[in-house]
Amino acid sequence: MIWDYALENADRVSFLLLQHLGLFALSMVLAVITGLVLGALVASPALQRYSRTVLSISAATQAIPPVAVIALAFLFAGIGALPVILALYLYSIVPVLFNSVSGLTSVPEAVIRAGQGMGFTESQVLFRIRFPLAGSIIMAGIRSAATINIGAATIASIIGGGGLGDLIFMGLKLYRIDMIFVGAILCAVLALAVDLVLALFQRSLHRWEEAGA
Repeated sequence: MIWDYALENADRVSFLLLQHLGLFALSMVLAVITGLVLGALVASPALQRYSRTVLSISAATQAIPPVAVIALAFLFAGIGALPVILALYLYSIVPVLFNSVSGLTSVPEAVIRAGQGMGFTESQVLFRIRFPLAGSIIMAGIRSAATINIGAATIASIIGGGGLGDLIFMGLKLYRIDMIFVGAILCAVLALAVDLVLALFQRSLHRWEEAGA
């Protein structure tokens, strides 16, 4: 019954799946860039004394439910794809920022001093020492953010963002179990597929770190 609906409405389901993937991809790219930049700034020598405070605030904000962030985005940006992307972007920054700061500040000071002794500038220390050694920790944050993002995107359909959430909420309105299951299963498969790709990338980073060590 479930797959009958998916096959009979393949065009509609495919469109919503691609829409969901687009919302996820755009908001995640923006969140990763922002999280890495902010993490690098907080972990810099000038601001590193504030890193514990940033980590505490980041850990606390992860408890905010996604529906609250989506509601705030709706209040400021109305309905449609833009507020959805804004909400997913804001919600996804936190895990990336948290792990970026954690990873960059956990790099042994002796390794950093060794790089400085070789004449590395602060930017070279950041990109050639800190980021490579913190790569697997940062990727763990990106994986967490990606999973949260895909799940939160289903809720975003309540403000007209589209995606697989449309199937789930429409199924609830119409009492259509098949629609609900198709939306939920595809969302789960998408989350697993994205996490698998990121896990493979994280594993390659870990091997790179071990080779560099």
